[in-house]
Amino acid sequence: MCDYVTRKELKEPKEIINNWIKTVQKKIKKEEKIHFSYIPIGSGKRNMVIKQCNRKYFDLDFQIMLTRLPKKYTKKISEKAKEINDLFKRYFDDNAPEGFSKCQDSTQALTSINSEKGFSYDIIVTRKDDADNYFILYNKKNTNNANNRDYWWAPRSNSTKEKERLKLIKGSEMWNDLRKCYKKKRHDYKDCNLENKKKSYQILNEAVVETLKNFDIDYE
Repeated sequence: MCDYVTRKELKEPKEIINNWIKTVQKKIKKEEKIHFSYIPIGSGKRNMVIKQCNRKYFDLDFQIMLTRLPKKYTKKISEKAKEINDLFKRYFDDNAPEGFSKCQDSTQALTSINSEKGFSYDIIVTRKDDADNYFILYNKKNTNNANNRDYWWAPRSNSTKEKERLKLIKGSEMWNDLRKCYKKKRHDYKDCNLENKKKSYQILNEAVVETLKNFDIDYE
């Protein structure tokens, strides 16, 4: 059965990724004039990281939010998705801590694995437009014969509804129920193919809804 990673086990992975992103943040700002903020997302933000029983490592998700770009990117931002993706990939690869693989492109993240230490990172790149619409850098490789050339800024919800739902989880009884639901869902989803595969934060959102239903709490 899949199980939770302890706070002690998470201490080093969190320190490594924070230092790694800060290094990239500093260098890309100085050399490319690109500014960004970043936050942990999904289960890692709430110390609910799962190590799946069919994998040798667990993963942590982090979100990069672009806050300032040079005009060469903003002028035709819709056409610059691949260029921006490749730029971040290069900066993360060039500054990778010892033992980490080169970043691989998934559909919506740059993924780096440290097989020896037993954990990996998924880093998504996002932005907002002037109307506060939210977009994620997305690789269409699952629909274009995996050519890794077609990228775009996929519109996404700003997660306001999901955040409000999570705030409704209160008290140890509800949190224990949520942890139980989330752990079961991660186990159930572990063998999904790429078409049906979900990120940990998506599964967490499902678990939150299930817990709210279990306690007869209106979440709409």
